[in-house]
Amino acid sequence: MKNLILGLEILLAASVAVPSEAAQAPAVSTAAPSIQVVFPNPPDKPRVRFVRSIKNMHDLKGRKESFFERIMSFLAGGDVTMPFFSGAYGLYRRGGKLYVSDTGAQHLTVLDLDGFKMSYIGETGEDSLRSPIGVAVDPDGTVFVTDTGDNSVKAYSPDGKLLWKTDVLGAEGGKLNRPAGLSPTPDGNLMVADNGNRRLVVLSKQGKFVKELCVNAKKDPFALANPNNVWVDKDGSFVVSDPLAGRVHVFTSTGGFIGGFGEPGDSPGYLARPRGVAVDSDGNIHVVDAVFSRVQIFDREGQLLLWYATPGSREAQLALPSGIFIDQDDAIYIADTKNQRIQIFQYIKYPPESAAQAPPEKK
Repeated sequence: MKNLILGLEILLAASVAVPSEAAQAPAVSTAAPSIQVVFPNPPDKPRVRFVRSIKNMHDLKGRKESFFERIMSFLAGGDVTMPFFSGAYGLYRRGGKLYVSDTGAQHLTVLDLDGFKMSYIGETGEDSLRSPIGVAVDPDGTVFVTDTGDNSVKAYSPDGKLLWKTDVLGAEGGKLNRPAGLSPTPDGNLMVADNGNRRLVVLSKQGKFVKELCVNAKKDPFALANPNNVWVDKDGSFVVSDPLAGRVHVFTSTGGFIGGFGEPGDSPGYLARPRGVAVDSDGNIHVVDAVFSRVQIFDREGQLLLWYATPGSREAQLALPSGIFIDQDDAIYIADTKNQRIQIFQYIKYPPESAAQAPPEKK
């Protein structure tokens, strides 16, 4: 009883304490930013807008807990400010749910953005994950995860039951070695960045080997020195990040090399440690840089268009970010790994600029 009374006294004291000037900085985990943050800065036309952060149940609900709710949460042994994530890495949104692979906690965290609930997949037992990296979700709710902990790809039912696991792809495909990024393809398969084998592997959604791509890396070690993350676009072309080379590679749907861009450096346009890659509805390539804690947007020819986010732990700031996912509405989800949260931005799409229309000729 003494512990309960002491806890309530601490909670009451916290609720009426006046914060110091340093503590009055804008919160990093709110349903909407206290000050609208856009990139680039005005007066330039905004192209990316910061939306919100999700770190804990307080953020997921998108509102402040009432004093009574805080007391009830405390009595129940819960903490609405406890971070959801230990080492968030890969992301995928399907419907109202956001799926986040957590390498630190060794499971997949599922956030119900509409129902304000959180659950896990692969947390315990024979179905457990060891070091989940890539994640993708089928329209029927089947969840696919790459697991570098046991060099496998796993599939789970919507309720979290293991459907299949594959680490050996048969005599033709060989064994997976540190599978990392994962992306669905337009023809209903899965593309996996087989990091340790310096290649990409295509699997069926039943876990069967279909083919391998970019095997020219066996002849040219710099072609895919370290394939880490992959994004397959709606036309089947795909983009691969290569942290070791500091580059991003662009391929046709059949694995033909289109081009690439990036080289190690510390100024805009260079790449120090490219991680997650994703493509927006305009076809631009967003590249997450883990070292410089920013995201750069390039066109298909590798021309830098814009960069957004800055290093730090406040609104629109990142620390050792990793994965990125862009949904059909151009909402951008970024795994802000060191800050133990997900940062959400919005890509602002504009109608294509047309040539100045001259007045119609008089006849």
